[in-house]
Amino acid sequence: MATSTGYYLYGFIDCNQALEITTKAVGGNDSVHNLPYHGIGVLYSAVNGKTVQPTRDNLMAHQKLLESLMEQYTVLPMRFGIVAPTKGVLYDGLNKSSSIIRSKLLYFQGKRELNIKAFWVKEYIYGYIINSYPNIRSFRDSIQKLKGQTGHYKSIELGQMVERALIAESEKEADAIVSEISSIASQTNKSKIFGELMFLNLAVLVKDQMESQLDQLVNEAAEKRIGKVQFKYTGPTPPASFVDIHLKV
Repeated sequence: MATSTGYYLYGFIDCNQALEITTKAVGGNDSVHNLPYHGIGVLYSAVNGKTVQPTRDNLMAHQKLLESLMEQYTVLPMRFGIVAPTKGVLYDGLNKSSSIIRSKLLYFQGKRELNIKAFWVKEYIYGYIINSYPNIRSFRDSIQKLKGQTGHYKSIELGQMVERALIAESEKEADAIVSEISSIASQTNKSKIFGELMFLNLAVLVKDQMESQLDQLVNEAAEKRIGKVQFKYTGPTPPASFVDIHLKV
């Protein structure tokens, strides 16, 4: 049986002209199209079937296509994996959602997303907790010579005390960093953190002309915390952390 053609959706741009963009597309094709619809542009490429796999190549093709259009258009990204089975279904979804999409294109015009991740320096934060929490320090000292099952369970208890202190310090430091940069942000959005030492994963939406000021504030925040916190600062990207469009396809 022949595989049907679907229409993979990347997102929307403020362009009411048909375009063909030569690029590596999701699914392995070499072009992406812009479909004009009542003042908005829908970015799509043809794919085989109704689903696409979240391979590295496909994820990168999705992201790079959107990033390549940022300097020329306002871009509203869709989450990875949305496929319309037919153009008729796509048009039906657009008919129901076009007014919302237009209003979001207007709001995000001239804005971009940057991401700040912050990680504790391991030696610093655990040393700080031991030195700053007398109850933890005294408990640690009291169980150092314990052995066997008793020592094992007391070590677990110590680990739980340190973990609670780490969470408290992480929340406090994350709030401090956000307060230092939020004055120039249109919006901020905290995402899930990963691992033992990451304590902040923050998306920041800023106006284009404010990006250099955000760069400066992030640099100042990092300089204040040399030896304590490591920063990873990336972007700009389309505002995926702030866009939630549900197109029924």
